[in-house]
Amino acid sequence: MKQPHLEIKTRYVHAGLAQKIINKGSVIGVLTTKKISEPAKKLFDNAEIAWAENIPKSAFMPSESEE
Repeated sequence: MKQPHLEIKTRYVHAGLAQKIINKGSVIGVLTTKKISEPAKKLFDNAEIAWAENIPKSAFMPSESEE
């Protein structure tokens, strides 16, 4: 069985992509640097998957000055 995990996306999340993520069965949260469509948000909510949108890329990738 797959371990629960977060999905991090750097693109717009539409309902089709949301359904693919839900179908994995192990995703507990989705973070994206872009937007999540309203239908996708509803799918995540119904599947009890947490989501957050418009997260700055800097939250995931350290800047060169921090390396």
